[in-house]
Amino acid sequence: MKQSVMEIITSTGLGKNVTFTAPVKLSKLFTQNNIAVEMPCGGRQKCLKCKVMATGELSPMSESESSLLTDKEKSENIRYACMTEALGDVKVRLLSAELYKDHILTDGYFPDFELNPWGKDFGIAVDIGTTTVAAYLYRLSDGKLIKTMAEKNSQSIYGADVISRLQKSLDGEEKALADSVRSCISRLVSKLGKSDSTTIKVDSLVLTGNTAMLYLLCQRNPQSITMAPFEQDCFFGMFLSARELDLPCDAKVYLPRCISAYVGADITTALLAAEFFHQGRVVSDSPKLLVDIGTNGEMALSANGMLWCCSTAAGPAFEGAGIHQGMPARTGAIYQVKIENNRIICSVLGDGTPTGICGSGLLDAVSVMCEAGIIDETGMICEDRHNFTDNIVEINGQPAFRLPETQVKLTQQDIRAVQLAKSAVCAGILTLIREAGYTHADIKELVIAGGFGSNIDVKSAERIGLIPPGFANKAHAIGNAAGSGAAMILLSDRIRMQSEQIGKFTKSVELSTNPYFMDTYINGMMFPNT
Repeated sequence: MKQSVMEIITSTGLGKNVTFTAPVKLSKLFTQNNIAVEMPCGGRQKCLKCKVMATGELSPMSESESSLLTDKEKSENIRYACMTEALGDVKVRLLSAELYKDHILTDGYFPDFELNPWGKDFGIAVDIGTTTVAAYLYRLSDGKLIKTMAEKNSQSIYGADVISRLQKSLDGEEKALADSVRSCISRLVSKLGKSDSTTIKVDSLVLTGNTAMLYLLCQRNPQSITMAPFEQDCFFGMFLSARELDLPCDAKVYLPRCISAYVGADITTALLAAEFFHQGRVVSDSPKLLVDIGTNGEMALSANGMLWCCSTAAGPAFEGAGIHQGMPARTGAIYQVKIENNRIICSVLGDGTPTGICGSGLLDAVSVMCEAGIIDETGMICEDRHNFTDNIVEINGQPAFRLPETQVKLTQQDIRAVQLAKSAVCAGILTLIREAGYTHADIKELVIAGGFGSNIDVKSAERIGLIPPGFANKAHAIGNAAGSGAAMILLSDRIRMQSEQIGKFTKSVELSTNPYFMDTYINGMMFPNT
């Protein structure tokens, strides 16, 4: 059978040729060949972010695809990768790759502890997040942090959320998913291992991440964590060799222990960094909460020597996925929105022209829209009854709001996505508190971990109902706690061994069958005090 060729040109002019058997969708070619194109929906024609410039033997444009493109875009040969088939030789130019700088949080709180590394020379701690991967190089002799690097998780081409990726794995793409994240880690390890033209000997690695990320990394069949009763068949807390994971070093690799199917090793390591779990026991002077507000909304409550844990599927809205003009925290993203003297003011990463909105900006924008009366308590965009009627536009027959002095618009569907996400997180918090036998007034401290949570305005979060009333004054952020905790395991064999005992002190709360969660989730859809 004749082989066709897809010539790919990046925005910087670099080229790559891929051979394939036609016909096949461009989006599938991108995922099969690990080519980074924005496809947070995994190529299911929902996010509409996979525009490329394509010429050659392509399928005709459908009426649906044509209706989504402007006349100017059509004249420039812009196509949606998820709607276009390559029928033979094609040439594709990527529009967004390498044109931006991602702003990835790597800083985190690091408590004092006794140095006791299980490696000898240099070690790397890696936090495999659903959206980003952050890596930290340490000199083991004195625990000094030498260098930090991060990049986008290349698995995102299979979908922005773990559910999409797990389904792809079940559908037979487990090797491609493993290769994708392993290549991402390999790039970071290789770059960190080279300093001033010399190669550093890396002999130990700690790879933390949620349960799904570790399953996909190790190319394990994820069926046990995707079907009821959602009981994983591997908790990790084990050593592998770097070669077993195709990583470019001769090192021992440690995967920290997971807590449950959807409360992973990243929460184990975050609990270490937040000092919820210290010297092999739960620190519980007074009830306090740790919440990682991300795609999965993982959280833990410590009290009376025990940990109650749960995970709620908040979805990728706060990562910019599924939002009309949503984007990661990168140059051109609106990251902050305020209202002052009846003026809505937007701040942009890189101080340039805004091209979209990231999670923290989205949260602020919805809060401001509530305050200004632009949306009502049900989340409906009001076309009048406020001072910003000139900024109400129409998209696909539905009202949308254009942020003043920008071309960035929030649609009715965007507001709904925020409602789903914020309600899931808050309902998870309130359910966890209730299951532990407390009221939200009993909680003395809210510790927020993760990239998104560490960049949000907690008052905006409380304003829209992402966190319960009164929690903004109890909240503080600790950055990438998962990465910091992974480093603690790297630098202390005693802490590593203690972390493996965390399961003895934890109780997992299953939200999908919890009636209180469901009621609270539905009630939480409304915006408070609008």
